[in-house]
Amino acid sequence: MKTPDTFTHPQVKELGRAVRRGVQATCPVCSIPLDEQSVPPREDVSYVRDRVWLVCPSCHRSAVVDRR
Repeated sequence: MKTPDTFTHPQVKELGRAVRRGVQATCPVCSIPLDEQSVPPREDVSYVRDRVWLVCPSCHRSAVVDRR
């Protein structure tokens, strides 16, 4: 099974900006809406981050970005 390609750093930054603006993030490669799943905070980390995992249902690229 081939590992999916990854988003570039500039693409991840733009996806993070879209999430923080509250708009539906779309795949910069496929131009379709990305699936979103909340990432629960880890109990072993002293600070809490509000993160979301974005996955493209077409090309299967993914990224985890901060909501704030």
